[in-house]
Amino acid sequence: MPSHHLNDTDLSSLSIFLHSNDAVISISSAQKIFHLQEAINAPAGYRLLIGLTNLTMPNTMYNITDLNNSVTINSVTTTIPNGNYSADSLATKLQDTVSEISTCTFDSENNVFSFTFTGSYIFNSSTMLRQLGLIGQLPTSTISSYTATDVCDLGGITNIYIRIANLTMNNLDSRGKMSNIIASIVNNTNYGGYIFYVPPEVLYYMINENNISHLDVELTDQEGNLLDLNGADFNMTFTIHYVKQRESSRRESLLQQIKKMHEAKLENKEEKNID
Repeated sequence: MPSHHLNDTDLSSLSIFLHSNDAVISISSAQKIFHLQEAINAPAGYRLLIGLTNLTMPNTMYNITDLNNSVTINSVTTTIPNGNYSADSLATKLQDTVSEISTCTFDSENNVFSFTFTGSYIFNSSTMLRQLGLIGQLPTSTISSYTATDVCDLGGITNIYIRIANLTMNNLDSRGKMSNIIASIVNNTNYGGYIFYVPPEVLYYMINENNISHLDVELTDQEGNLLDLNGADFNMTFTIHYVKQRESSRRESLLQQIKKMHEAKLENKEEKNID
């Protein structure tokens, strides 16, 4: 019997309980491929709906990673170790690691970083522009000191996007491109805490596929980069419903309706002229 109001068929809905340790293929801590011993098939005339019911995972994601841990001064690039930094600890690490920086301080009242260099240098670029408040300010001219004009942002990952790479959905991203994102989870816990995602209402999406033999699950940040969970595990549940396939009905726009009416009038006029 149907087990959900969206399921209007005689087939029971089902849930897929995933634990990251059980993945058949582990590409990274945030990309896992799970194979189903019995494929899920939609019979002829049926379609499949899928939704993310819940997710549990620890917040083990650093705010400084390989994607945002370098500065380039006088064309010399230096990286700092990955980690979860406060503004003060990041200032200390930059001062200790980057030889061109003699002092790096953080103004807690204005939330800005200031740099004093060991000589006159050009601050060429950095992969931590957002973190240091340097967006749109580099490269500089030859300088001996510099204070960021924007506030720093060390909040790290704000949204966790759950993607199913092997399924096709008609969702859109912020650039208007088709996306296989099935859920956007707000990271509302500090580093070291647990993220519990139990939506008040599960959103279900109709997929183009009628057969599911495996799930290629990816966890990415708001910029589409795979997360580095630093070896942590996650658990999630997907629920699938069967629905009857219906002919799509698309309402014509008012402009299309007027155009058709105009074309019909022209045809009638031509027929009268012929008569």
